Parts: sequence; C-alpha cells; structure tokens
Amino acid sequence: MRLLSRAGGALAATAALVLGGGIASPASAAPSADATYTVTVGTPVPFTHPTDTPASPYLDRDGTFHYQQSAALYGAADPRTWDFYTGKDFDSARFDTALSKAVNPANSADRNDDTTWRCNNSPTGREATYAPSGSGYAQKNYCDLSGVWVDPDTGDWYGLVHNEFTPQPFGDGLHYDAIDYAVSTDRGRTWTVRDHAITSPYSTKRGDTTAFPNQTYSYGDGDQRLFVDTASGYFYVYYGSRIIDKSGGWKAFYEHVARAPISAKMAPGSWQKWYDGAWSQPGTGGKESNIVPVDADHPTGHTPASAEYDPANTGTAAQQIAAGTMPPTSPLFVMNIAYDAYLGLYIGEPQAVDQSGKSPQYLYATDDLTTQKWHLIGDTGSYTNASWYRWFLDSANRTSSTVVGKSFRSYCAFGCSHDASGEYVDLTVDSTTPAAAPMDTGRAYRIASGAGRILAQSAGGSATTSLTRPAGHGRDTWVFTPTGDGAFTIAGAANGRLLGVDSSSGAGRAWGAKPTVTAPRAGGPSVGQQWFVIADATGGGYRLVNRYSGLVLGLSGRSGRLAETTPVRDWTDSSGSSVGAGRTAAEQTLSLTAT
Repeated sequence: MRLLSRAGGALAATAALVLGGGIASPASAAPSADATYTVTVGTPVPFTHPTDTPASPYLDRDGTFHYQQSAALYGAADPRTWDFYTGKDFDSARFDTALSKAVNPANSADRNDDTTWRCNNSPTGREATYAPSGSGYAQKNYCDLSGVWVDPDTGDWYGLVHNEFTPQPFGDGLHYDAIDYAVSTDRGRTWTVRDHAITSPYSTKRGDTTAFPNQTYSYGDGDQRLFVDTASGYFYVYYGSRIIDKSGGWKAFYEHVARAPISAKMAPGSWQKWYDGAWSQPGTGGKESNIVPVDADHPTGHTPASAEYDPANTGTAAQQIAAGTMPPTSPLFVMNIAYDAYLGLYIGEPQAVDQSGKSPQYLYATDDLTTQKWHLIGDTGSYTNASWYRWFLDSANRTSSTVVGKSFRSYCAFGCSHDASGEYVDLTVDSTTPAAAPMDTGRAYRIASGAGRILAQSAGGSATTSLTRPAGHGRDTWVFTPTGDGAFTIAGAANGRLLGVDSSSGAGRAWGAKPTVTAPRAGGPSVGQQWFVIADATGGGYRLVNRYSGLVLGLSGRSGRLAETTPVRDWTDSSGSSVGAGRTAAEQTLSLTAT
C-alpha cells in the first residue's frame, strides 16, 4: 500500500520515472488539496484470455454480457481476429465461437476470424500501401476492433478500430496508426468499417520527406481507449502517438484525447481533439496536445503548443528531448479511465513509463473531463508491472468498466507482474474526503423526471409506476442510503422496500426492464438493488444508474413503460426503430425534491 497526501505542495511519496530520452517526475498535486489517498492492492488473480488489445466489456439490448478483444499479427500466416466472449459476467464468460467465427454471407472473405480482407478494404486500408519486398509485414493494413458501444436507438453495435498501416514508411521497422469506426447491424456477426474517426495531424504517406524532412517522423494516432460518459453525454477517447527515429525504433510516446457527442454515434465530423486547452481541432487531421499530469512545470496539464513535436526540427528524438525542442514521453500514455463513484472523481491508469517491470502502477484522477487536468493520487507500491493493456471492472457487477465503487478490479494483459501474461488485482482507493452524498440521507425525496412524471410504488405487489402529481399516500417518496462504496439503496419511505431489478438473470439487464420494490435481503442489498447517482453535467438533475445493468431509470407517460431502465441518452430518438421507440432525455433526467 502507498499513501499519498498533499503537504506543502509535496507528495509524501514520489518516484522518478525514466522517460524516452529524458527524466521527469510524477505530478505532485491531487484533485483536493486537503485529501489524502490510500491505495490497497489485493493478490493477483490469473486472467486466462489475454490478447493484443484490452478487453472491452458491454451489454447487448437483451441484457447479454459480452466482452471483445482483437489481434492482428504481421506474418502471412499469423492470426488476425476480432474475438468475442459471452457469459453471465467477466468471470463466467467463454469464447463465443458462433460470433467470433461469423462470416459475412455476402462476402466469404470478410469474417471475424480472419480480418485481412476487412482491414485492407477499410477506409484506412484503401489508402495504405504495402511494405517493400521481403518485409515481415505481409499486409498493408492491420486493424483491431477496440471499444464497443450499443446504440440505444437501434441496438446496432458501434466500435472504434485501431489501424496499423503502410508498414516501414521510411525503410524502418514500424508503420503508421489511425482510428476508424465500424458498425454492425446484426449484433456483431458482420461489420462495416465506415470512415475515419481520429487521424494524425501529419502525413501518413510512404516516404513523405516533405512532411518529415529530417531524422524523425510521427507514428500517427492509435491505441484508443473508449469511455462513454454518463454525466456529460460524450464519448471520450484517449489515444496515443509516437515519434520514430527513421534509423529505427520509437523513442517518445504521447497521450491525447478527443471527444464527440454520443448522439452523433461516432460520425467523423463529430470528433474534436483537445488542443492547447480547448476542444478546438477536428478529429480527422486536427492538431492535438500531449496531455501530462498537472505539476509545477505543467500547470495546464498539457504540453504548450510551442513545445510540441515539430518534424521540421533536426536531430534524433533523444537529441530533441535533451535540447528541449520536443517533450519526453507522457506519464499518461495509453490511459484507460473510469468514473469512481466513491471518490466522485474520474480515475485513470496509464502504461508504466518505466518498462523494466519494476515500476508500480500509477493512478491519476480528475474531477472534470472538460479540462483534462489529471493529478497523481497514488500508486501500487510493491505491485509492479510493465503492462501493455489495462482496464477497470466494477467488482460488484463484474460487467462494467464505466462506473466503479471504492474497490474494483484492475486488469492487465501482457507485461504483468512477474512476467504474467494476464491477471487482475483488486484495488481499493480510499480518501479522507470521499464524495459527499448529493442528498440528505436522513430525509425522504420525490423522484421526478423532466417529462413531468413521479416515481411511485403501485398499490399492492412489487411493481413501480410513474404519476403526474404527488399522490399523498406515501408510496411516492424514497429514502437514499449509502452502501459505503459509492452506491446507494433507494427504499420506499412507506415500507422500506428497496427499488431494484432482478440480478439473477440477464432479464434484469435488458432494455426496458421494469424496476420493482422488494424487501431488503438479510445479507445486504443485491447488486440489482444498488444505484449510482450521477449528476447531469449538461442540464442539471441526476441520472440513477442501476449497478447491475448499467441502465438508467426513466419515467414516462407512455403505456407499458411508465417506469423502466434504459441506456443513457441526452437526445430524443427519431430513428423510427421499435428499439428506441421515441424515448427522450427528459424521461431520464431526474430531480430529487425533499418532502
């Protein structure tokens, strides 16, 4: 366990990080100047299915749990696959043979278990060129699906695609990167890579000495980590770029971030890159800031625009870093994030910059994704790794990487402790100033939607409904009680029964599942009876996110769905699909009024 606190602006424990071509230290500030954070690490547990991307967990519209991984190796006979796993949760998930080996019925060359045709004929693949004769790169593009979201309007699956293309562009051993997006209208069996999402501000043409006239070139944009933010209604994508010496070898790794409204469904024009303190640059070809931890030397949390990499500068990467004309590797490189409801902060874990395997995992946090100011809050001490791919998982539901509680899992694939290929550890991050409850837990509240409906228990039985006005019978008031790890139970003030969904099967996770009120269990609330209270960062109010399903409570006046749980949205469905069925953001945006 490592304990970090602010004392006169200095951390109680710090460590130097060895960076590509230079030395830097972790940030020395925390989101709260008065907070002390402790990180407790559990015993490593094997993860038996690591591959060449992080695992991306998600739930389909019928409540089925999936996680997705990919691999795209370079040799002619090497595997290139988009793999899918399914089960009740992460612990029980097994390889989904039918989905992972699905073939496009209109084109037998397009298949999930061999993505060669798909990658080479994608938007990036069509622009790519093959490596010189005799290269170990057999194809012109290698693409990995990494990060999946299911559209609340249609149920279609969307995903971001990491591309490695135009191998050996300057006769070296590497390639360019870019990020496209793909859509499946048949729940993952077939995919269409539609367009570019995030691409390099520099050239990605072979041998372009006009764009890269000197000793270095930029690798491009890739290795994305997708985060779907309930509070703001945005996709956030953390992605990396690298600077390559033309003589061979990557030397400096930079971290960037872009965002897009979820309602835009990953369309290319919707992405905006974070540059020089603003969401000001287009996702395709726009400039991008290297984000770094906030410290005395980097109060803004990013490299100044004047100090970013410039291909016109001469010298190798190491020489430019030493001369101060190019930044060293960012300690936030390829960071995955989640919202920690106990802390009330977004937390992130980047790749260890010291890749010797002797570095702890550093944890960073911010209270505001709109400003991208990440602060060091702790590390894992004697638990060390050189992890290539990481992701969080909520310990209670074991299906979601989006919102976690006080204790959660941190997964690792490759470069794990003691050279393990895959494992997870339970992390507990505590604070002297955890998030305060957004309500007075000693009072009762009415829960009302922006659509003008009030949550109520039905008369008799366990059903819930929504009313147009207070009923006066006590069945429309609720008491929030913290579970102690960032979640709440919501009990009827009239009888103490807990609001929730059935957590014994996938039915409680299906879109449109109706919450019920049932007696508290002797052993404590089930995961289906726990709720995260997420403030709506755009229009005020709250979203009540069920911990079991990840769906939010919605209240409408429509027959058959007066009270239900559905995917988060901040737009009105106008697709005409029976899946979205015209649902609105107002149905989910809730106010809490003390009675």
